[in-house]
Amino acid sequence: MKGANNLLVKMMNQRLVRHTLKYMRQATKQELAAKTGLSVVTINALLMDMIAAGEVHQGEMVPSNGGRPSSLYHYMGGYQHAVILYGYQKDKRNYMKLLVVNLFEESVYEEAEYMEQVLVSSFEEALDRVFAQFPTIHLIAFGLPGAEQDGIVTINDHPALVGSTFIPYYEARYGVPVIFVNDINGAVNGYYHQHCAEGESETVVGIYFPRSYPPGAGIIINGGVYTGYQNYAGEVGHYPLGCDWLTLDYSDEQQLTEAVGQLVAMICTVLAPNQIILYGDFWSEGNDQSVKKYAEQLLRDSFCIQVAISNQFENHFEQGLIQISLHELENRRE
Repeated sequence: MKGANNLLVKMMNQRLVRHTLKYMRQATKQELAAKTGLSVVTINALLMDMIAAGEVHQGEMVPSNGGRPSSLYHYMGGYQHAVILYGYQKDKRNYMKLLVVNLFEESVYEEAEYMEQVLVSSFEEALDRVFAQFPTIHLIAFGLPGAEQDGIVTINDHPALVGSTFIPYYEARYGVPVIFVNDINGAVNGYYHQHCAEGESETVVGIYFPRSYPPGAGIIINGGVYTGYQNYAGEVGHYPLGCDWLTLDYSDEQQLTEAVGQLVAMICTVLAPNQIILYGDFWSEGNDQSVKKYAEQLLRDSFCIQVAISNQFENHFEQGLIQISLHELENRRE
């Protein structure tokens, strides 16, 4: 038991040093000790392990407040990379974007294209290119509409991806873990990290209206994405509101207000979120207030709804995927 406790303490200390040095990018052992509260002896042992793994580089000597010069340790942002490939509806077409990110959350490679049809093999050519260029890729993250459980895609707007073939296919082809992130889950996660203070316990819901498909919702509770049983949470397009989202006239303000207002009111009765973010390419100024007023009327003014329109879906989606991917990489290193 003592050995297990010692290992846990070492893992916690290593995570602390990793986060601190990654944030500082470079530091001496004395600076890391001051920032983390750990002893220089402990810092030294952890750094030696990280140097051996290639995660940290021991660099030049620098002055040390009048004492003997100290080595400067550099965190290697390119020690590992993740490749992120995500898609959504843009101009009523399937828009796919690929990026490779390092451990500093920096994109080091990007490309994008429209796809008429999305098949299991549709991503091979682009992934072959980036794996040839970046042998340090340790994770593939797909950000797509739908849901996945235990490696099986259970729901997807692209029917060819549904089933047990898609994720295992890419794991076998490239020999790295593959994760699947629902599109709106990724976007609301990105919104949360950009707009909410770290550690806040807010509940935030994002709703994405792609028009060509039913809407979906992403839910943040206590700082984490809530996916529910079978990862089904947020499939609000299936809720029986009596609205056909595929034939809805999104340019008709009354139709739009009533349909979205009902959906917002339903979400409020179940989750009572602090904020609701509405994504779509059809919103105009004032729509959010119309939806808010209609939904509050349905709720008989028993709940004050904070609702906002955002045109930053791609930005939030990308940032959310980066956060999820790097968190997954870190967990796998430990």
